[in-house]
Amino acid sequence: MGTHFMLLQPTPENQYFQGLWSRFFGQFMQSGREKAGLSVDQAAVLAGIDPGQWSAMEVGNWLPETRLQVRSIAAALDIDWETMAGVVLLCRQAWGIE
Repeated sequence: MGTHFMLLQPTPENQYFQGLWSRFFGQFMQSGREKAGLSVDQAAVLAGIDPGQWSAMEVGNWLPETRLQVRSIAAALDIDWETMAGVVLLCRQAWGIE
């Protein structure tokens, strides 16, 4: 994930986009989990993360922090690594996270 994005400044407009991307990411993850026929607990176990983190991810309050987490979550949901990495990068940029 060597792509770098310019971080957004904390403005009301950017906060709107942060919320929008948070909701998008959460829905993307929930949809992927439901499509795979997994419960939150099952998906979390497959991805090697805490179920609380998974739940937070689905409501848009947590993003995978490491490349390993991104790969593990993508594998748990049978989502292409590049697709998952791209979505995570876009959301990290919107949230102002390097």
